[in-house]
Amino acid sequence: MNDPEQGAPVSDAPPVPRRDETRHPSLMELVTNPRGFFEALEAGPVSLGVPFLIVLAVGVVGAIAAYQMSSVVIRALDIPGMEGIGGAMGAIGAISALIATILFWVIYTAVFYVISMAFNGQGDFNRLLAYVGYGHLPQVIGGIVATALTWNFVLNLQIPSLTDPDAIQEWTQSLLQNPTMQLASVVGLLFLLWSANIWIFGVRTGRNLSTRDAAITVLVPVLIYLLVSIVPTLVA
Repeated sequence: MNDPEQGAPVSDAPPVPRRDETRHPSLMELVTNPRGFFEALEAGPVSLGVPFLIVLAVGVVGAIAAYQMSSVVIRALDIPGMEGIGGAMGAIGAISALIATILFWVIYTAVFYVISMAFNGQGDFNRLLAYVGYGHLPQVIGGIVATALTWNFVLNLQIPSLTDPDAIQEWTQSLLQNPTMQLASVVGLLFLLWSANIWIFGVRTGRNLSTRDAAITVLVPVLIYLLVSIVPTLVA
């Protein structure tokens, strides 16, 4: 139908949507096609439910590992009055690891958000928080693998009786140099890099950046974190 006054065609048909706004991509697509996954999410409202559960799962796995190591260290302390608190200290270590995982989720997002401002990034912080949360998915797998590697090692560990704090620190450092523990660290590093790859596409979409700028935004802080926290345990 044409408007007789303007002469312009007027269509009664609804506009064709740019993408299917009712489709929610699967987590498998997050792994196989992260760019398509985040682009599909752009059409809908921000939801932090699933990302929070993913980050929580990472925290729970990390809490189990922290409980293992905290209990072992306390059991090695042959100090009067310290008997029987290995479980309590292990629980404190586990809770601390869980809280730290959630805090790092927010911190990573804030760092990505601030760095992306240098590239004129545009996008909502909560949406970016959700996308970074989704990117933690590989670390759930990596944490399970790493914990499985160390579980038998910790259960069969010969724990000495130590009273000197310097001695317990030296013994703990020797544990980190064990091939099994180092393999677990390498697994964690690889799965963190996998997460970083997903984060690049999440930042690209959530902050409307080029792939190059998103890669710089993500990889600079991630590589700094690796150099400061993980690499030293592998080369010491």
